[in-house]
Amino acid sequence: MEPRIVDFPGFSISGQAIVLDIDVKHGRFKDKTVTLALSFQEDAYPEYPPHFVHFKSSISTPIATRHSTHDFEGENWSAYSLPPSDFWDGLKSSEKNMRTYYQRHLLRVLARL
Repeated sequence: MEPRIVDFPGFSISGQAIVLDIDVKHGRFKDKTVTLALSFQEDAYPEYPPHFVHFKSSISTPIATRHSTHDFEGENWSAYSLPPSDFWDGLKSSEKNMRTYYQRHLLRVLARL
């Protein structure tokens, strides 16, 4: 599935999220494709990156607690608060982009699940 912007009412400042498939290379989901959604709590991207990562099903993980659940496209999705706050604020403005978010944060999160 190509990344797509979808209506995600109530779960982001804009009411939208980015849904994408990621082939996981490390961790518990190694060699699997995970479908997830990213939503923003703030509307000042790229200063504030996606805050919530939504999974098609609930997952048990020591790195985050499920924030909420919601129905989307006939599935029960779970939202986890996983902002990249440990490094994002220290980046130069030119480095604050989706490539950095994906490579430095999202892949790390998926490997640690």
